[in-house]
Formats: sequence, C-alpha cells, structure tokens
Amino acid sequence: MNAFTYYNPVTIRFGTGTLAEINRWVGNRRVLLVTTAGFIKRGILDQLGSLTGQIAGVLDQIPPNPTFVALRDLYATAWEKEFDVIVALGGGSVMDGAKALSVYDDSHQFDIVEGIIRGTRAKSGYKLKPMIAIPTTAGTGSELTPWATVWDMEEKKKYSLHLPNLWAEACICDPELTLSLPRDITVQTSLDALSQALEAIWNKNANPISTRYAITAAREIMTTLPLLADDLPNLELRTRQMWGSLNTALAFSNTQTAVAHAISYYVTAQKGTPHGIACSFTLPDIIDTMAGVHSEVDFALNAIFGAQGGDAVRNLLKLLRVSTHPADYGLSKKDLSLIRQSLTGNIRAGNSLVPVEPLFDRLEKHLVA
Repeated sequence: MNAFTYYNPVTIRFGTGTLAEINRWVGNRRVLLVTTAGFIKRGILDQLGSLTGQIAGVLDQIPPNPTFVALRDLYATAWEKEFDVIVALGGGSVMDGAKALSVYDDSHQFDIVEGIIRGTRAKSGYKLKPMIAIPTTAGTGSELTPWATVWDMEEKKKYSLHLPNLWAEACICDPELTLSLPRDITVQTSLDALSQALEAIWNKNANPISTRYAITAAREIMTTLPLLADDLPNLELRTRQMWGSLNTALAFSNTQTAVAHAISYYVTAQKGTPHGIACSFTLPDIIDTMAGVHSEVDFALNAIFGAQGGDAVRNLLKLLRVSTHPADYGLSKKDLSLIRQSLTGNIRAGNSLVPVEPLFDRLEKHLVA
C-alpha cells in the first residue's frame, strides 16, 4: 500500500431531530442565515428563531446554480449586515453560494471572490467567515467539501472556488429536512451522490479511506434509492439515503470528481439537463469501460455491483425512468466531439482513470444504434 493522506476537518452531527441542537453550534455568535425563499415560506426562520436568538440577518434569494452576476448582488446585500457566522440551510446551490459569500477582505467587495475563482487574483490576502452547513438534500455533499461551484451563463461555463480552508466548521445532517423534497429532486440529488461516490473510485486521488467510504455510499444508495423513489415520506429511507450521501461526501471531499462530472457540465450548460441527471446517465458506460483497466478499481466496483457491472446502474436508471441515451438529452455526435475536446485541460477529467477514447466510442454507439 502506498503512503497517503486523508483529511476532512468538518464536525458532523447526524440524526433525526438534530436541527434542534443548532444553538450548540452557534453559541453567542451573530448568524447570517443563507437559504431559499421556499424554506422561509415553509417556516424555517420561525423554527430556527425558536431554537436560537442569534439570527442577525437572512439572505433567502440564492438561485439554483448560482452565477457570478447573481452572487455579486447577493454579496453586497450580505455584507451590509453584521454577522459572525453563516448558517447555510439548503441544497448544493445554497452551500455553494454561502461559501462564496464567506470569502472577503477589508474592502468587502465581490471582486476578490470573482478574481480568485477566475484565476486573475492569487489565493491569498483573503479572510473567511465560519460556516455551519445544514443540508436539506441527500446528494450534493457540499457540506463536507472545501469548494463551491459558480456558473458564468454567458460563457456557459462552470467555475470552481477551491480554497484549502473553505471547509464548514460543522454540518448538521437531519434527515427530517429532506422529507419535503419532491420525487424529481430526490432522484436527481441522490444520483448526484451515487455519481460522486463512483467518481471517487476511478480517481487518481483515491486512497484506501476514500474508497471505503465510496463503496459504503454506493451500496447504500443503490439499495435505498429505488425504494425511496416510491415511498417519499418514509423517514427511515430518508435517513439511509442521507447516510449514503454523507459517506459519498467523505469520499469525494478528498478526491474531487472525475470524467462523469466533466462531461456533465456541458450537458447542463448547453442542454439544460439537471446536474444530477447529467452526471449520472453516463455511469453505466463508464463502469463498462473501466472493466479490467485498473485492479483496485475493479475490486471496488465488484464490491458494489458484483458481476452485474454497468448493468446494475443501467437497471437502476431504467427503474427511475432516467435515460442512458445521449440523444435523449439533445446530444449529437457533434456535441460529443465538443465534450471530448472540452476535457482537455479540465481538472475533473484530469482526475479520472477512465480511458477517454473507449468511453466516447461507447457513447457514440448509442447514436447509431
């Protein structure tokens, strides 16, 4: 076994009803609550207000897939308030937005954040407000990673804010908060978690600890998701899915994602496909492509799927009514060629152990079948 390092400093509190312990983590600090208007309408502000008297401000306009334009306006609003800690309550977009809002310098201008993200400014001279993450989906894993996704929709390009100390201080994983999720969001975020787990396996940055977390996550999601999709109010299944997602985050927080996600960014930006679908419909072909390529990857995938290989995920996606056919997402041979070109120099693609040419040969065969 080669030497390796595994690191994740986030304190995790997991279990039903743990939101009620929020004041334990907030203490006497002034809170900026970052969330969405939907949660405000569902009474989360009143609920939190009954649990802690420390809420000094609320920012509830975080959009899906936050952009530079949206975050610039939100940043100005956030920094008009006086606060000591950010509480981010929501899905991946809320977590991403909150992380971007937590980065500042003495000017309190968004320019420092955008400059760091676009690479026009050094990753130095910044400060961070601490963050407590409260996920309301069981999928994105952003509560346990030191990066955030920001989009430029004019360029139709995804950017990443990645700082070595951009970790949440703590995360509260309360499965009750996922009970209100509709089927489509439940499926999409769960498939995102499955993709992240598998991407942590066929990854140059994988280590024995991250792979063990990934195997646990993928097994749990493969078992739980088809049951949960047909029984959304089942708290036990919601808890198991959040447990799977937590293990996913512990895995890919040390590896980042790989080629399935690198492909997905084009599919989301150019075709409007939801992220969880865009990063999962290629998984069966990736699994089949990886067969026999790397012994440690083979061992891990066999521990999850046995002899079924890619067919196990193919069958899951069929059960969930998610197509594995590129044409169903508006993709042509030209699109696949553009995606293939976009992988050159892409960090996520660079993490991948997957042979690219055989993978794209498989994807193209769908278009002539």
